[in-house]
Amino acid sequence: MLVGFVRLRHWFYGAEFSGEGLDLVRRWNTSQEFLLGAEQVYRHVLRAALSPPGAEEPDMALLHRTRDWLEDQQKQRARDFADATAFELTGTCMRFQSLTGPKSLEALQGEIEHITRWQELREKLRGPLEEDLLKGSTLKLSFLAVAEARHFPVAKMERRADRLLIESSFDLRRGIASEFMVSELETLTREVAEKFEDPEE
Repeated sequence: MLVGFVRLRHWFYGAEFSGEGLDLVRRWNTSQEFLLGAEQVYRHVLRAALSPPGAEEPDMALLHRTRDWLEDQQKQRARDFADATAFELTGTCMRFQSLTGPKSLEALQGEIEHITRWQELREKLRGPLEEDLLKGSTLKLSFLAVAEARHFPVAKMERRADRLLIESSFDLRRGIASEFMVSELETLTREVAEKFEDPEE
């Protein structure tokens, strides 16, 4: 897939692709790096949602589109952990769910089996390539996330599953062209207990 994308870049700029320069491809973000980055964002989200009143305010720049979700989570926290003065994230895990955009990569995915037929594909791919080169488009990544948190000194725990959608601008000159923002959050399930039984016990 990445080799095909490099071919497209060379073709669009009128250069021949010789197979050289693939070290650059190896330095591009991997799926594992995206997962690690998404997990950092998720932890930031949970710190904003679960911190007790009076705690240091987290940076809200990444979360301004999700204020309604945050307010709802803070109300639940106040209800379930009214006496808690601190919390600890004891575990998080992310799983990639889906990718939407950018338009050039969507076009490439649809034609990946015919990647050597450049002349036939030229007109079909020109529009998405020109748009991503000149204007850019939006890259959206959806993740499923689970987390466990312990609240102190009330000695209560919560487990939760959320769906997280993050997005960034993308163009063919720079690749990812802006900081990832959280554009959507959905709580799928949430449990509160004095203690959760370990399924391995």
